[in-house]
Amino acid sequence: MDISVIVATYERSEILTKTLESFCGLICEKLKWELIIVDNADDQATRNVVNDYERRLPIIFLTENKKGKNNALNTALPHASGSLYVFTDDDVIADHQWLQEIWKGALRWPNHNMFGGRILPAWPGGEKPNIIHENDVFFGGAYSIADWSIPEGCYTARNVYGPNMTVRSQLFKPGIKFNPKIGPEAGKQYVMGSETEFLLRMEREGNNAVWLPNALVYHQIREDQLTRKWLTSRAYKNGKSNAVLNTDVSNCTLIWGIPKYLFRQVVEFYLEYLWATISGSERRKVQKGIKFWYIWGKTHQLIIERFNTV
Repeated sequence: MDISVIVATYERSEILTKTLESFCGLICEKLKWELIIVDNADDQATRNVVNDYERRLPIIFLTENKKGKNNALNTALPHASGSLYVFTDDDVIADHQWLQEIWKGALRWPNHNMFGGRILPAWPGGEKPNIIHENDVFFGGAYSIADWSIPEGCYTARNVYGPNMTVRSQLFKPGIKFNPKIGPEAGKQYVMGSETEFLLRMEREGNNAVWLPNALVYHQIREDQLTRKWLTSRAYKNGKSNAVLNTDVSNCTLIWGIPKYLFRQVVEFYLEYLWATISGSERRKVQKGIKFWYIWGKTHQLIIERFNTV
């Protein structure tokens, strides 16, 4: 088997239908591939959608009742038989040449084990809404937009996003798995970065990632993902992720083991957000809300970790 495409899904049958329909249009030529779908909700609607596509796609359908995207991905690993594991989400639209470009890219870089492809947004209505700020790193991460203006070649694993991520199967041979404590889990304000934590772990062990700009998928953006509520919730989760994956307290003044500057920023950013909600435009409310909820998510996660170790 050449490629195992792995998708975790949770109660999004309508969106999953669009994803599977795009997979039916993949031009695979002589590639041997399989599609492993893991239902993390044991949802009948999801099962019905998968049943509709089983004659058109090489599907292996699994169920993982323990909630959490990484639990679902770990369930898929023992069933995958490809030399490349291509991880994606249940809300993408794949370009016809997607798997071909991944396969050819992996052949061009035989000594590298991790690859990331381009991800462009499929906005509701076809146009980017005014609420989105230009050149804002947060929005790129929130909507998993990977459109780096660099040629094919090595780049930071941090810029490999989950909807278009490929790993050689050999990295999983020693029993390496995704961290089930990180990533989406239904009904929880989870720590983001399920794939990122794994990629950074592999990068620290000497595995460089390669950018494949011609391997393209589109990320389906939903209307509810354009609201201030969704964006500030995303910022909060992003802050929690940053606390787990990136925070260095070695050169900081600490209060209860937490950087002192974070407490100052929480108060400062909250007052800015409060003022924006009173007198600002919706665009400014979003901007200040993201700023506050990110820093509060980071601070809150560090407080949780601090008191869990006491």
